[in-house]
Amino acid sequence: MLKRFSVLTVLVVLLVLPSMLFAASKLVVEEATVAENTVTVPVSISNQDGLMAVDIPFKFSEGVTLKEVTFEKTRVEYFDLKIADIDNENHTVAIGLISQITATSKPDLAAGDGPVANLVFEVTDPSVKQITLETMETRRPAHNLMFIYHEYQDNKVVDQRVENGKFEPVTISLSGGVGDNVPDRFALNQNYPNPFNPTTVISFDLPKPSDYTLTIFNVLGQVVDEFSGQADAGTVEINWDASSKASGVYFYKMTAGDFTDTRKMMLLK
Repeated sequence: MLKRFSVLTVLVVLLVLPSMLFAASKLVVEEATVAENTVTVPVSISNQDGLMAVDIPFKFSEGVTLKEVTFEKTRVEYFDLKIADIDNENHTVAIGLISQITATSKPDLAAGDGPVANLVFEVTDPSVKQITLETMETRRPAHNLMFIYHEYQDNKVVDQRVENGKFEPVTISLSGGVGDNVPDRFALNQNYPNPFNPTTVISFDLPKPSDYTLTIFNVLGQVVDEFSGQADAGTVEINWDASSKASGVYFYKMTAGDFTDTRKMMLLK
């Protein structure tokens, strides 16, 4: 009885183990790049050796238009078939990738990870703070997240194996991160603490990457300090050290693009 049980256990392991080993394919979204109202989202996969085709159907949130899907400088740039069926009316895109469809021999995608496509969105609704991406399944035409592998024996293709992948919905902020909160407008915030001695934090909100200038004046209108630079969308914090300044009222003005605002603060020593 023990012998039969051991043999049965071995058979079960041999049947289950391949499916465990072949469950490594992964689809991920990397950090986005934001330039004014254009957001570029790299889509990457992690795969085993022998990947010969991929079907990636995405649904994206409203307020943006998918202008194009590019494949230049990606891992699949050499593939024979690289297509993207974009439907902005229904906020969907189906990306199809096949290594070889012509007589010219093309290798399968080697094991590794990295970008296979770039989604280029245009923000059409100024109030939009983020883009949500999720995979979908359709029937006509049939699409679902799918990885198709060649199986080899003695360096010859003997079969194909299909993996149905999983992808958790992601939220991409317009600052270029994933899951970040992004301000929806420019704003200059009240410094904290106020009154202060001798340091205080001055913060301001940027809804998009911007050049900024923060200028601090005394009551006579004289510039006593200035900070400038370029920052991604988000909240910028500047620590002002007024150790060398006299007690009194000061004003700080922030300029970013067409936005300008001024606030008052008090240094008490």
